[in-house]
Amino acid sequence: MESYFKTKSIFSLIFKWKWHLIIIMVVAGALGALFSSSWFIKPKYQSTAVVYPANITPLSEESESEQMLELFQSEDIMFRIIEVFDLYEHYGVSKESNNHLWKISKYYNGNVSIQKTPNEAIVITVSDIDPQMASDIVDSIISFYNIKVLQLNTEKSQEIVTIYKREYEKKLKEIDSLSNVLKTYSTKYGMIDMTAQVEKYTEAIANGRSLDESRKVLSNWQEYGAEFHKNDSLFYYALSDMHTAKTTYEGALRDSEKIQTYAHVVTKPYPADKKSYPVRWMIVLFSVVGSFLAGAIIISLIEGAKKTK
Repeated sequence: MESYFKTKSIFSLIFKWKWHLIIIMVVAGALGALFSSSWFIKPKYQSTAVVYPANITPLSEESESEQMLELFQSEDIMFRIIEVFDLYEHYGVSKESNNHLWKISKYYNGNVSIQKTPNEAIVITVSDIDPQMASDIVDSIISFYNIKVLQLNTEKSQEIVTIYKREYEKKLKEIDSLSNVLKTYSTKYGMIDMTAQVEKYTEAIANGRSLDESRKVLSNWQEYGAEFHKNDSLFYYALSDMHTAKTTYEGALRDSEKIQTYAHVVTKPYPADKKSYPVRWMIVLFSVVGSFLAGAIIISLIEGAKKTK
């Protein structure tokens, strides 16, 4: 019952001062509309892109989207955007000030939002007083990201190219050296294939044919056979290693020369034709509601002071 009378008292008080409150709210609404106009607040326009990662190999336990987000938010891309669009001049930040890096980073992060969605997409949103610039910055962030990933992949591929090129050339020299050794056994000692030659020359000796040649070749196999087989095995494995190194080297070389993009652009940015900030109706609404509440409090204090007297 007490709550009812208090509520009735408040409504009576508001009704008593209704014209004063109406005037206050009208003035507050007009001032809110005035100060939220382009005369006082420059309108900003938003441009947005939605992208998914493509052709990316995760470098750690991060997902492809998390890795993409890290690269989008890297200082390399941020400072390249700042340089290309001359954001120092655009945001009115002096390069001579002691904390100019902090200031320009604050402006950049205040106008550029890069976030990951639950569906593993990356949303890039840029706000600016120039709608075309906002759209161009989003485009450039994606472009610089592609360049950054391509650069990282090229550097890694070139490291592999260098390693396996060296290994490939080393194996070629080893094969050449072993080939010369085997050629010596063939030309100087007549050693080509042990199984076939032993069978052939043993049969020749048994039949009394080419005794000197047969005994000489068999003697060579008896004396140098172990060394021949060792070099022959080394030659075989060197060939296998050479083919592996050559395949890896050529694959890494293709990767180092490959040019591709690393982002699927699902939603492309475009220059907005409607401002996103400030939202004038909200400013006006808050001004009116705030003035009403402030007026009600002031009126309550005035009435309370009268009762006290």
